[in-house]
Amino acid sequence: MPLKEFDVLRLLMMNVGQVMTRELLIDRVWGSDYYGDTKTLDVHVKRVRAKIESDPANPSKIVTFRGLGYKFERPAT
Repeated sequence: MPLKEFDVLRLLMMNVGQVMTRELLIDRVWGSDYYGDTKTLDVHVKRVRAKIESDPANPSKIVTFRGLGYKFERPAT
């Protein structure tokens, strides 16, 4: 897994159950001086989902909160 994808996954997993805003994820993974396209985050999340989700089209681990960000769901016990 490429480093940036790993960083996105690690940050989400470290904050399991919490919605992480797009701005916070971009700041923590790419740095506060990043001025690129925010779609970069979406592409990285899509790639991570392809690697960890059993059905990436219907993700259950990394959930999108439209207009806000992403959340790593707690595993079912």
